[in-house]
Formats: sequence, C-alpha cells, structure tokens
Amino acid sequence: MEASDLKQHPPFRVITSRDGHEVISEDVETEIAARTRFASAIDLCKTRDDAHSHRVTLQSAGATIAVWPEACA
Repeated sequence: MEASDLKQHPPFRVITSRDGHEVISEDVETEIAARTRFASAIDLCKTRDDAHSHRVTLQSAGATIAVWPEACA
C-alpha cells in the first residue's frame, strides 16, 4: 500500500514490512512527522502476531536512518 500525497522526492519515508514484504510506505515532509509515524508503526507492529516478522524502516533522502527492531540495522 502506498500512502503518499507528495509528488516529488519525499524528504522522509517510513516503510513497514511483514515477513520481508513491504506492506505500507509513507512519504513524510518533516523529520518530526517522520519520527512520529515511525514510532506509531512500531507500536502497531508490537501488537501484531509474533509468528510473523515485522520491520519498520525510516529513511531520509534514500538513506536508512533508523530501523526497528534494532537488530535489523
């Protein structure tokens, strides 16, 4: 699912994956909004089925700046 209203290259992107497959990709304009979305995605993944692997990635200008769980970094 692509959740983006930004037409150009977004400054930040939050990607949520399940079992190695991208399920949500959100483009965000500000770092504060990106970190808020990143934290929200982590909270959501923590409530999901432990039988599946979940990963949340925060990117800025295409570079990864944060990953959850941290062991994935």
